[in-house]
Amino acid sequence: MKIAILMSTYNGQEYLNKQLKSISEQDVEADVTVFIRDDGSSDGTLDIIREWEKKIDIVFSSGINSGPALSFWELLSDSKIQADYYAFCDQDDIWDKDKLSVAVSLLSSDKEANLYASNCRIINERDEVISEKRLEGYPIININRLFVSGFTQGCSIVFKNSLRSFVIEKKISCIPMHDLILLLYAMRNGKIIWDTCPRFSYRVHSNNVVANDNKSFFKKIATTIWNWKNKKRNSMSKVAAEMVKNIDNLSKSDRDFLECVINYKSSTNCKKKLLFNDKISKLPRRILLSYRLQVIFNLY
Repeated sequence: MKIAILMSTYNGQEYLNKQLKSISEQDVEADVTVFIRDDGSSDGTLDIIREWEKKIDIVFSSGINSGPALSFWELLSDSKIQADYYAFCDQDDIWDKDKLSVAVSLLSSDKEANLYASNCRIINERDEVISEKRLEGYPIININRLFVSGFTQGCSIVFKNSLRSFVIEKKISCIPMHDLILLLYAMRNGKIIWDTCPRFSYRVHSNNVVANDNKSFFKKIATTIWNWKNKKRNSMSKVAAEMVKNIDNLSKSDRDFLECVINYKSSTNCKKKLLFNDKISKLPRRILLSYRLQVIFNLY
């Protein structure tokens, strides 16, 4: 059995050692290879990777700075990388020893399952636990919710080769975030397993690209602007259009929702349906406000 860990690095020298150490301590019985694509680091990240190449199986590559979504997607779509299971991995987290073994055990015992995602604890820059669990219970997983806010992070995900092949065959071009696209397509290619038990420590700090946790007011504003610009380049309306084209087994309700996302700029009725969608009403107010402003100003 082969497991490919897909990691994108960028100026990650502060925490990368701890993450790679936690990968080296995984208790899974498998051939594990870490495929690292560096996204243009200018600090000591490459030196750390070279040191760890002596200890664990690492395949390294580098490229121009393209951002986390496209950097991870390049790894995901690289035909030279072949494995039975794949795992996204951030450079600044710390994995529990059983993260991979639990994921593989659950996926291998369920023929219908194609993707596993786990809960996590949240830590800060000093490895102090801020929260023992990011989520309580089971998250609501549907297309409507995912189009507004994901229920998990990409670094929690482990998935089968069958899902990877299904996604790559679609030749997807609009990628706001790599994990979002994978989750959306996973919903129509099998079953998603959610593990309520934390299997890794998710680090929040001022340099997180997407997350707004543990940031100053001005850092939060900068992150929000980055997210909006990224969505403008890779709009959810384009994501919806590709899903309608690529997936045959959409339910009527999902197809109707996607058609509204595609046409909301030119249809007042579609815009109203997106703004007052009952399936997203229980999301946090901050997330709903950001989403509704994007819809109102045609930035979605």
